[in-house]
Amino acid sequence: MARVLIVDDDTDLLAGQQAYLEAKGYQVQTAVTIDAGLKKAVAFRPDVVVVDLMMEHYDSGFVFCKKVRDLPGLAEVPIIMQTASPRKMGFTFDAAGAGPGREWMKVDEVLTKPVPLEHLTGRIEQHLSRRSRKA
Repeated sequence: MARVLIVDDDTDLLAGQQAYLEAKGYQVQTAVTIDAGLKKAVAFRPDVVVVDLMMEHYDSGFVFCKKVRDLPGLAEVPIIMQTASPRKMGFTFDAAGAGPGREWMKVDEVLTKPVPLEHLTGRIEQHLSRRSRKA
């Protein structure tokens, strides 16, 4: 059973994504702060991380991702960032694959909120599939 960690300060979103993913057979842990998320990442050892960009601070998601990438054994865990910033502020992020986004943002993909649950599941599955092919 794949393990997914979701870090977001929107508790309604967390509850909805957790319930949906658990119904699909995933083991899910959640956190509402980056500190709690880092502790869960170390203890839970997720196969995929889904994180919001703006939580305690406007750049909390970036800070979280950098710290996850520095943790032993978690550097290669796929990270999907979900954010309303492109919709609200009119700019986008390029984090596709192992390109420039992976280097400076430390994420594998950026999704614009609201993310349909079926789409999120599909993206998680694709990242899990890529990771298993590398192993």
